[in-house]
Amino acid sequence: MRPRALLITPSFFGYEKDIVAEFERQGFDVTLIDERPSNSSLVRAAIRWSRQSLKYLIDRYYLEQHRRIEGLAFDTVVVVKGEAVPRWFLEALRSQTSQARWIYYTFDSIANNPNSVEILDLFDVRFSFDPNDVAQRADLTYLPLFYTSDFETGGVRQPSSRPATRRPRWDVCFVGTLHSDRYPIVSAACPEGADAFVHLFVQARWYFAVTKYVTREHTNVSWSQVSTTSLPRDVIAARFRESHAVLDIPRTDQAGLTMRTFETLATGAILVTTNQFIRHEPFYDPSRVVLIERDADGIDGAKLQEQLAALTRPVGPPANFDDYSLANWVSRLTSDTVVERFDRRLVS
Repeated sequence: MRPRALLITPSFFGYEKDIVAEFERQGFDVTLIDERPSNSSLVRAAIRWSRQSLKYLIDRYYLEQHRRIEGLAFDTVVVVKGEAVPRWFLEALRSQTSQARWIYYTFDSIANNPNSVEILDLFDVRFSFDPNDVAQRADLTYLPLFYTSDFETGGVRQPSSRPATRRPRWDVCFVGTLHSDRYPIVSAACPEGADAFVHLFVQARWYFAVTKYVTREHTNVSWSQVSTTSLPRDVIAARFRESHAVLDIPRTDQAGLTMRTFETLATGAILVTTNQFIRHEPFYDPSRVVLIERDADGIDGAKLQEQLAALTRPVGPPANFDDYSLANWVSRLTSDTVVERFDRRLVS
């Protein structure tokens, strides 16, 4: 009989479907619960900034989920992020799955997700992608994020440092959600004259209007520069393969490496990132990874373009990069023995 896993995770650009598929490929029968009661832009924003205001909606949703899975026996329970799931639901679930192995994983910092602190003690194993949180909490194990098969180049298991056979279509590419200081950094790193592909995603027109006209956070961003349509994963992967370099700007208040980090390097593109913690990773190579300042005023776009032009775009990812594949991520997450290969207590 195949082991049964319960996966509670937010929907995030379809990655939850890939995670389920990989669990199933590795021998599990999977029951999936979307962590959020709704994925509307309004509910997503409210959960992040005022979770208590949605307490009734969240409790009602999880009461329905509890009824749906009542009586099912699970061998493994995995909670990803844990931003919305209430403690009472997990406690009730734990009482009916006393033999299950409980696993927690977060791709956000604790500072950005206070609910995680409320539920951490319920888990047998706890992983985080954020090296700062791991350094400060002995109950967290470091496990970076992953890339999916969309970004494999065929050379993923046999990496090559040979130059590309033709000039990439784009000098630099950025695909990501508009938030915090991303726009000025993208503008500085992609100066006029650069062949750049930029896709700035906003969750909804009303949300962009609020940040543009009310909070004034994005007052300098025009409507023509944003899109409410997220690009399909295969299109993003194609853009990365067509680009000499890909720009990555993680959220403020977190030190973990984004999915973009691994997706970029898997395609063979050069990574341009503001995340200084990448220096501690075994795959860090200045010929593949260019570090820039978080402050847009400190970025000289022309010099950055010259620096990138001097670098040869490799074909394929760094050596042993399949360590960061989704398959290996799931294997490490569910291993009976916590693999400490990544568990380095990193500090800035």
